[in-house]
Amino acid sequence: MTNIGVFDSGLGGLTVLKELSDKHKANYFYFGDNKNVPYGDKSSGEIIELSKNIVKFLLKKDIDFFVVACNTISVVAIDELKKTFDKKFISITDQGVEELIKKDGDVFVMATRATCLKHGYKEKISKLSDKKVFEQACPSLVSFIEQGIVNGRELNSDLKEYLAFANQKKIKNIILGCTHYPIIEKEIKKNLTYEANIIDPAKVLARDIVFDEDENLNIEIYMTNVNEISQKMTNIIMGKDFKVKSAYK
Repeated sequence: MTNIGVFDSGLGGLTVLKELSDKHKANYFYFGDNKNVPYGDKSSGEIIELSKNIVKFLLKKDIDFFVVACNTISVVAIDELKKTFDKKFISITDQGVEELIKKDGDVFVMATRATCLKHGYKEKISKLSDKKVFEQACPSLVSFIEQGIVNGRELNSDLKEYLAFANQKKIKNIILGCTHYPIIEKEIKKNLTYEANIIDPAKVLARDIVFDEDENLNIEIYMTNVNEISQKMTNIIMGKDFKVKSAYK
């Protein structure tokens, strides 16, 4: 049996879990720290400490390797996690970068404030190519999604603001630099005035990952705040009903 730990600041990493579990059979253990979401507005120290606590919880499940399904954690905390725990950690950000450098044209990164402040995508892409990389922090999007707001006037008003530069410059590639954002990809496309190449690192990861697969698929989903919205959104994102378990029990 292959036991895979997948974790995120909240609901966003479920987009990664969905892509992975649709294509590869294994025992998946998901942890969403939605009690402390959003991570993008926290200090590096806070993000690292919260991430370590998540890993400690999942290690009880005899995890073989981890998928860091959160760009903020991938950018801010993954080096510390690798130093602290003797396990393999796969970065969702690295998957996005590898896909981007294969594409022609410049890059518009939609991400959390913490990811943008650390220039997580920009620095890695700039080392590997001569593409221009433009970063756009989108601080309200994670909060909207965690509240179950995936369309509507307020969301679209903020998306228009966040996408203004991309629309002005017609930037060819847009990376969804937060795993929450694929949940509102239709709304993002609706607010673009041109046709862009939108890259979802979760799809790239699910396509390229290689491990010894199992005969059966098993999924356990844990969150730090189990409520009506988190349960409803989990079922919507996963496309089927799951019983979300409390990480505190």
